[in-house]
This record gives sequence, C-alpha cells and structure tokens, in this order.
Amino acid sequence: MSEARAWVTDTSVYTHLGRAGHTDILRDLAPGGVILVPDDVDREIQRGQMRYPGIVSVADTSWTHLIVLTEDEVGTQLLVKAAMGGGPDEHLGEAAVIACARYRDLTALLDDRHAIAQADLRGVPSHDTLWLVVEAYATRFGYDRDRAARVVDDLLATDMYLPIDSGQSLFAWAYEAGLLPKE
Repeated sequence: MSEARAWVTDTSVYTHLGRAGHTDILRDLAPGGVILVPDDVDREIQRGQMRYPGIVSVADTSWTHLIVLTEDEVGTQLLVKAAMGGGPDEHLGEAAVIACARYRDLTALLDDRHAIAQADLRGVPSHDTLWLVVEAYATRFGYDRDRAARVVDDLLATDMYLPIDSGQSLFAWAYEAGLLPKE
C-alpha cells in the first residue's frame, strides 16, 4: 500500500464498484480495513439502491463507517459546493468528502474531475476508481492483467465514464498516467 492515510469515499466510487460486483476492492485495499462514508454520500448511495438493488448498503458492511460532518466541515462543504456550482443537491457528496478529508487528514476517493480539482486546491490527496483498480492489480491480483481488465469492463458496463474504452486499454493508460512503472 502506498500510504496509511484512511479513506473517505464519494458515491461514484462506491456505487459503480458495487454495481460492477467489485466492492471487495474497496474492502481489501482500505487502509486499516475501513472506509468512511459521509452522511450526504450515504443518502446518495441509498437513492442509487432504489434503482440498482445490488449496491450494498453502507449499514450492511463491517468495513464502512458512516460519519457526520462537524460544523467546520459543513462550512468547507458549502464553500466547495459553491465553487462546483450546480443545483441545490448537486455535488454535496463530493464536497462532503473533500471537507472530511481536509479536516480529518484523510485521502478522498473521488471520480469527478471538478471535485478532484477542488481537493487539489485544498491540499487534499485523492484517488479515483481507476487508481483503485491499478492498485488492486499490483497488490491484490498478483499482476493478473485479465482480472484487472475484467474489473474495468464491468465498470464500463455500469455506464461509468472512464478515460478508457476497454479493460485491455487500462495498462497503456496506467503507464501513461504514471501509475505503473515503465517496463
């Protein structure tokens, strides 16, 4: 594992891995075996479960812990939300993740590029879903390319936006992004 800092997840990471049948990646890679989930993210996950019942509830796992934002975190959440724009309910989860990560010295799990930019502005380290797949490939899958490619293909089947169009293209992308060493 590249770091010991605990993780706080946004909805996209959790629900797409869940819909794809790969929440074990989150469970297995989480520093300390726990991932924190802000209450705003949990509400978004619950809404997703109405449409996709295969998404595991945060309350039904032993490796996720629901957290409530402090007053300071809510203030930062609102600043991040304002910077990201959108309707009243848009980006609340991402903003909560960034606020929690900032105040609790956590790593944010985010997929939205605007949210990652906001995290960067606030000095919050972050990883996205493809980083998780590459990390699993290197630390949990025994460098099994077919297994990692299947995860990406399963994610694409959920209509998740990814910067690649197939599981086999993961490796070239990961080398280019600096996530895997040059051969």
